[in-house]
Amino acid sequence: LVGTLRTFDQFSNMVMEDTSERRILVVTKEEDETICYQTDIKLGLYIVRGDSVVLMGEVDDDDEQLENEGKIRIVSLEEFDQLEEEETRRKEESGEVIDTINWDFDMDLVA
Repeated sequence: LVGTLRTFDQFSNMVMEDTSERRILVVTKEEDETICYQTDIKLGLYIVRGDSVVLMGEVDDDDEQLENEGKIRIVSLEEFDQLEEEETRRKEESGEVIDTINWDFDMDLVA
């Protein structure tokens, strides 16, 4: 999550403003060229429970400089989803290991 920290308390509960979920996809081409795609999903005002916080720090938002240097390409969410599907398909066809995150929720606690 990337946003503006407005306040926090002794339990590390935080209120963040103009919050976005930042998604990053790293694609390695055949000639060892690495392209990094990034998209932000706007969330707005966000409250984060302190027991969920793993790491917090200041982000230097020099996306324009990185984009101009060709290190990162900022794309829309639709383009990002399409690129992610293509990369998954390419890895499946080549037999590469696909790194996935499996979120394991206790459905008894979900409202």
